[in-house]
Amino acid sequence: MTPTVRLKFLSIYMREARERAGVEPKEVAKLLGRDTTRVTKMEKGREGLTPGDAKMLLDRYDVHTEEEKLEIMELARTRSQRGRWSNHRAIVPLQQRAYLDFEQDSNVVQHYGMEMIPGLLQTEAYMRTTLGNHFKVDSPEVIEDVVATRLERQEILFRQVPATAGFVLSESCLRRSFGRNAVMHEQMIHLDKLTRRRNIRIQVLPFDAPVSGGVPFSFTILRIPAPTSAPPLEMVYVENLHDADYLDGVPEVADYADLWSRLTADALNLEQSRKFIQGVADHYA
Repeated sequence: MTPTVRLKFLSIYMREARERAGVEPKEVAKLLGRDTTRVTKMEKGREGLTPGDAKMLLDRYDVHTEEEKLEIMELARTRSQRGRWSNHRAIVPLQQRAYLDFEQDSNVVQHYGMEMIPGLLQTEAYMRTTLGNHFKVDSPEVIEDVVATRLERQEILFRQVPATAGFVLSESCLRRSFGRNAVMHEQMIHLDKLTRRRNIRIQVLPFDAPVSGGVPFSFTILRIPAPTSAPPLEMVYVENLHDADYLDGVPEVADYADLWSRLTADALNLEQSRKFIQGVADHYA
């Protein structure tokens, strides 16, 4: 489990324990010798906590189960992985590194795409073309680093216990042409092959579909199994031009889960989507 995800689970457990005990953040700040702003950062997963401080707080929160204490204290031993963001991974912007960690540890990924084939489904040729033509990257070294990083991301779909992944792709993802027809044809053939894997579900949302759940932006829902007996972490990632939001509140996740259900209902079923993709592949042949 990546340090980012361990830190996130630690923050959730500590916040929930404090709230169950009815302890105010200002008391926590006093116990730790910090201000309340630091406590807020800790409970949002932006700042760590030593095992000793975690034990002190858990004692104050009256967490009786020794097993639960040990599990949480083990999470508090989170340390950054040296070298994780070096070499080709250094190209990943700081604001996206947390997402890659969350994605890596997920066992369920659900993505709604609007204009471009999502990174987890892209071929190398498609990656290189979009980087050069769409993102205007003109450095061969940078392109190679991005491609290597993106191919590493795709491993979650093919590892020994792969993530279960669902995709709803607007027809514009398939029609929006990046590069020559040969690149798009190869990409469509790749999608067709992926539809035959048990852990991957790809549905197409045609232009003429009666859409009840359509939204003008892409989003991703992630589910990450907990390192303890607690429920999994469910979160939504929404990215825009300058920033990204990580939503893990119960109401927000429920809203996006409902939106996902409506999108999958509006889209073509799996077999219809496969035939649609094959038709688009023929168009580019």
